[in-house]
Amino acid sequence: MTDHKPKVKKRAGKVVHSAVSLHAREKAEEIRGRYDRVIDYQTVLEMLEDRKSVRYPVELRFVSEGIDPGMFARTEPVSENPEDGYTIMLHSYFENRHDDLPMLILYQLVLVNYGDLATANDAEIFGATILGLDRDTYYQQVAALVDDVWSD
Repeated sequence: MTDHKPKVKKRAGKVVHSAVSLHAREKAEEIRGRYDRVIDYQTVLEMLEDRKSVRYPVELRFVSEGIDPGMFARTEPVSENPEDGYTIMLHSYFENRHDDLPMLILYQLVLVNYGDLATANDAEIFGATILGLDRDTYYQQVAALVDDVWSD
């Protein structure tokens, strides 16, 4: 008689998330290669129009209400059809802070490209890779910007 032990299966969620994380990193590397220059606000605006970089149309808005404390933005689909696009609502504090906007917008783009499958880790890796930063540096800079908004 042989011992038959069931094989341990990976949860589907982990497999899917690993695939999303890998694809997000690869896409970020591809985008960085395509925009082989300083990634500034104008460059990010160009990316938003490039369907090779951003899967669906994006509109940026600056709002004071509706951003939860401790956050800098929220991203919502325009409709139930992703093809209709998304709106990234950034805290109005950042409206004229063009040097800060690339890292904040890039963080939100994983929601546009990957929807609910994307995590904060994916957002950090995606933004950091496009900007040519290590993940910890990127996270610290985003966190400092969030602190600036809510420290008053």
